[in-house]
Amino acid sequence: MNNEVDGPEESRLQKAVETIVMTPAAAAKVVDGYRAAFEEKNERKPESLEDKCRIAAKIIGRYSKLSAAAGAVTAAPGVIPGIGTAVAVVSGGVADTAAALKLQVDMCMCLVEVFETELSAEDKKHLAFTLALAGSVEKMASKGGKAAVMKIAEKLVYQYLTGPALVTIKQLFKRVSITFTQKAMAKAIPAGIGVAFSSSTNYVLTRVVGGVAVAVLAKDVK
Repeated sequence: MNNEVDGPEESRLQKAVETIVMTPAAAAKVVDGYRAAFEEKNERKPESLEDKCRIAAKIIGRYSKLSAAAGAVTAAPGVIPGIGTAVAVVSGGVADTAAALKLQVDMCMCLVEVFETELSAEDKKHLAFTLALAGSVEKMASKGGKAAVMKIAEKLVYQYLTGPALVTIKQLFKRVSITFTQKAMAKAIPAGIGVAFSSSTNYVLTRVVGGVAVAVLAKDVK
């Protein structure tokens, strides 16, 4: 256990995120609430692809707002349940990055539940991590517009989905760790603010990640 905590940044980041993200079962409960609200409003179950996309849009909106509200780790406990656990595992910039990624993985876990209900819990988890990490790293590394970022990120997701799940996730955490660290250094962020750069950055990043996830998931279910 000590080796994992004291190892490379990406290993510490992976441990922290995996400690605090919601489970597929918890995501299923969240999505059930959205399905119930849809059924009450429309007097029918959300069965079509369009219906699922409408629910997905509400989920993305919710997590984007949560992400915008989540600042540094010191301000996060009231917004992100479980972040205290992450701080106990790691500290500093790694914990800040874990806080930002937690919301994106949680969002993708819910989106996977909307579109891929037949997958096993383990497959849902791997898919959610791949979607969140690939979308996030591409947005953070890219200087292009939203459309270009989403197209490249979508290709990146498919590329990683063809490989072994555990190896894929480890590779993505390494890329995310490097990319977020470089971004933080480039912006010369003061101590205590961490990698959650700003409300607007978090909001945009989460919406892009959500858009990439829906593009991949909706295409798969057609």
